[in-house]
Amino acid sequence: MREIRNILLLSVEDLNDWITPLGGHPDAYTPNMARLAARGTCFDSAYAASPACSPSRTATLFGQGPWRTGIYSNDESWAMAFEPRRRLSIAGRAREASWRTAMAGKVYHTGASGQDWADWDVAHPRGAEGFAPISAAVRQGNLRPPDDFGPCGEARLEDDRLLDAMLAEMAPGSERRFWAHGIYRPHLPFVVPERFFDLVPAEPRGAPGLGNRAFDIEDETELAPLPRYANAMARRWTGRMLSKTGEYTAFVRAYLASVAYADHLVGRLLDHLDSTGLSETTLILLWSDHGWQFGEKLAFRKFSLWERALRVPLMIAGPGVPVGRVREPVSLLDVYPTLLEVLCAAPPHPLDGQSLWPIMHGAAGRGHALSSFRVSAKDHPARPRISQSVRSATHRLIRYYDGTGELYDHRIDPFEKHSLLMGDRTLEAQTLPREAADLIALLPEPVAPRTAADLPPARRA
Repeated sequence: MREIRNILLLSVEDLNDWITPLGGHPDAYTPNMARLAARGTCFDSAYAASPACSPSRTATLFGQGPWRTGIYSNDESWAMAFEPRRRLSIAGRAREASWRTAMAGKVYHTGASGQDWADWDVAHPRGAEGFAPISAAVRQGNLRPPDDFGPCGEARLEDDRLLDAMLAEMAPGSERRFWAHGIYRPHLPFVVPERFFDLVPAEPRGAPGLGNRAFDIEDETELAPLPRYANAMARRWTGRMLSKTGEYTAFVRAYLASVAYADHLVGRLLDHLDSTGLSETTLILLWSDHGWQFGEKLAFRKFSLWERALRVPLMIAGPGVPVGRVREPVSLLDVYPTLLEVLCAAPPHPLDGQSLWPIMHGAAGRGHALSSFRVSAKDHPARPRISQSVRSATHRLIRYYDGTGELYDHRIDPFEKHSLLMGDRTLEAQTLPREAADLIALLPEPVAPRTAADLPPARRA
């Protein structure tokens, strides 16, 4: 660990497993992420603690799962569970340990009002960005402007400005620097310069989980046998609007172009580290807060407990990191204890993850990853609907708030097309396979969701 003099915590928002190192989509263009993966350890089965930005980033940056913090959805923020100005996040621990900390882009979920400025010596938050309507879906009023997709000529994006600011912080000879950089794309809008659309086919293939089938919003073959909450979780609105305008393929292409743009930014960072000699002294940890769905089970966006919404890229490279792949399931909750070990700092609270250092060097880990989510408090204020999932090396189990669930055998069903459980019958009312019973035993007892009353007075609306 003594060779590591700097840390780069690099997040790429809404990046699913379509990138080249994870083999997810044949038309993805991500040579720089492949370049990073080849330098260190790539985790084939890394999972978010929640399929939404706020709970996932809170879990990753503070090292505690939603079932402990009560931060389950985007209706809750980290400040409801962790006292601001205490330097409790991993960046705060770095600053407490006398590392200079710098942030650019989206690191926490919220904007400037949600930052914990005590974590940073210098911060470059994300600014506003807007475009004239591009897609037919937005021009016709079927989707909102923030959900637009398509090329924007050669416009300079906020991500370009923020990367310039971060590179200025990364001076040759830097030591004891903690850099946290958040790349916003491929978050919606899927709007990037034309040249990145040129890097993917004009007619890219659809979601691999669809097989050879074209996307059909009316095909409920995989969704119909599942519990009622699974059907509600699919959130079909985006798919319906894309079907209405015939833009499903254009939407997929815009996402792939946005991924190519994010990869370009990763390449600029790697080039800078190489040219300054900082590659020799910097630990790089790349992660994404959650995946994205493109019509699998008719679902779009994240907000589900299925594989496509929870599997994320996770790579670590730098001094002391072996070159190789880890195939067993790990969690983004493991990021905090892994970096804490580099900082030689004590945790300020109990952690729900494990250090990845022994696993990268061949030791066995826990062998499973937990995730949790609930529907919006705005929709169901009186009854928190907390659902959970656990992923082992071979299976995924989902238990919904009403006791129903799903079980998938990933050895034969990697796209989770056929649940081994029975529709709307509760788990207790079924004869469960042994694998299901073993996984149920791993699910923690969740705490109640946080509310606005848990915010410090200065942060209440």
